[in-house]
Amino acid sequence: MTTNNPSKQALIQNILIGVLIILVGVMGILYFVEKKKNIQQVEVNEDLNYAKDSIENRLVDMISEYETLKTNNNEINEQLLGEKERVKELLQRIRNERNYSHSKFTEYEKELGTLRKIMRSYIVQIDSLNQSNIALRSENRTVKKQIQKVETEKEEITKRFDEAAEKVDIASSLRPINISLFGVNRNDRDVSRSRNVMKFKTCFTIDANQIAKPGARYIYVRVRRPDKLTIENQQNDTIIIDEIPIIYSARREIDYQNQSMDVCVYVDAPENLPKGIYQVDIYADLRYIGTGSTTLK
Repeated sequence: MTTNNPSKQALIQNILIGVLIILVGVMGILYFVEKKKNIQQVEVNEDLNYAKDSIENRLVDMISEYETLKTNNNEINEQLLGEKERVKELLQRIRNERNYSHSKFTEYEKELGTLRKIMRSYIVQIDSLNQSNIALRSENRTVKKQIQKVETEKEEITKRFDEAAEKVDIASSLRPINISLFGVNRNDRDVSRSRNVMKFKTCFTIDANQIAKPGARYIYVRVRRPDKLTIENQQNDTIIIDEIPIIYSARREIDYQNQSMDVCVYVDAPENLPKGIYQVDIYADLRYIGTGSTTLK
């Protein structure tokens, strides 16, 4: 019996080692599969961004081309203006597009192709109306006069694009919902009378946001009394919001992973709190993101 025990133990050890080797192998395979998926997703995103930029550039070029198409026929000029507006509308839709996909950009490519065919038909009409070389030279002079106008419009389009990019940046920030502010006593129970308040407790839910940058970040809260004075942190530290230093009351570090998460922040209350409405302002990523209030008797 004693001679068999070491053999059994060795067999069990070999089995465990084999299982561990298999587990390590499976984990390695899963890691490389996930890594490959991530690389593929990055490549897809790059392709989609390239497709988006390509369509936008061609639409901007089409707008510029429409600016050069002029005739003495008022009816055709009105039609040209209408088609140019259609091109602008498609450009704006693409810049506002958030659900990027190959199928979506295939649809945009088809629509762009249709607009291009329409523009070519107008070019043929205009060429037939302007048969003489004199008329063509006159049209070239008109084109030169329009260059400055086209450049101005391009600058306006660039400005609008920058504004849209700023809106995207705002959309990618953290968004608190269900914001509440309470006065609590030393037992962390909600109280409504100012003389019983030991701390202020503000709770909220950071909403899920797939385009926000994940990772560690600080949430800052500023509690203001009814007289608008800020309940300061012990170090009187400040944060910069819109280039203005603001004293905050407390902060908390969170690990945000694009999923909804509940957050509570406590602020030590000073003595002799006045009665009235207390307001809490919430900041993250150097931006104001929400507010709440409570009334103490």
